[in-house]
Amino acid sequence: MTVPISTPSLPVISLSEHKTLESLAIALYSACTGEGFLYVSDHGIPQATIDEAFGVAQDYFLHARPEDKVDLKENTGYTAVRQESLDSTRPSSGDLKECFHFADTHWLRNHGQKQDLPDSLEPSRKKIETFIEQINGVAERLLQGLAVALELPPDFLSCQHKGQHNRLRLLHYPPAEINHKDLDPGNPDIRAGAHTDYGSITVLFQHHISGLQVSRAGAWIDVLPREGCLVINVGDALEFWSGGLFKSTLHRVVMPRHQAETASRYSIAYFVQPDSTSVLEPLVTEAIGGIAHLQQQRGGVGRNHCSKGITCWDEEDQWGDYVQARLQATYPKKG
Repeated sequence: MTVPISTPSLPVISLSEHKTLESLAIALYSACTGEGFLYVSDHGIPQATIDEAFGVAQDYFLHARPEDKVDLKENTGYTAVRQESLDSTRPSSGDLKECFHFADTHWLRNHGQKQDLPDSLEPSRKKIETFIEQINGVAERLLQGLAVALELPPDFLSCQHKGQHNRLRLLHYPPAEINHKDLDPGNPDIRAGAHTDYGSITVLFQHHISGLQVSRAGAWIDVLPREGCLVINVGDALEFWSGGLFKSTLHRVVMPRHQAETASRYSIAYFVQPDSTSVLEPLVTEAIGGIAHLQQQRGGVGRNHCSKGITCWDEEDQWGDYVQARLQATYPKKG
């Protein structure tokens, strides 16, 4: 049995302490080459705004009428309990969670579009739009810092992320019984199977109940809710773009291990993903001395592989092709 541990903690980066992109880049470089998961504090998103978003999620999942839980379409809308299987490597009858996906409202407005929302969510449209705008502000600063860490122009990554595929995901993990066998192969139930994220970075808001874990050296490390902090993690696109330097790390949400985790669990994830036309080509070159040297020390990675050995995409494919392949694996057609 793999025993979950919660120490040593993940890195914590305070955005207010880093006045320049160069300073932020140094901190992000250290965190993303080592763990790929970190906490971010002093991010500037008011706690009241975050609390409002969790309130919207709770009202929707607990009180929405069946007709308001519309099927997922174009990666927006509702995903039912067990409809999604994030870990394709182990038997599963589906993850024990339900979700609602919002598209990036800024991108929609710029293209004269508007996401259709069910009646129960329509009154909260403005709150969600404000929330997404504030997250985008944090995400842009992080993308700029990451670009500088790769010795690229500050706007190099942000220009690849105009919001076409960004998604805000409200998540609800229904109440569940304590799992005394820690993912016994005979019991396929899990709240969210082990997986990596598709995009560049994920901005995660945790509520009060734990369960998120990240893989580290063969063990699973608890990523506990931390007051005033966001959780940021690297996704597959950024790992590939960085030539495997930045790590897209496996993570999961386990079944309850004690009484405090048996209640409904809520989280909110914002997936910052490249635009469809972004070319998936490793950015690491010999011109980036420090990064190239580190790559050589670690043995490097194939130009069409992530460091974990999973084929991600062929060189010079576009992001839209890759994300469609990942979605098809996540939402398998029922026979």
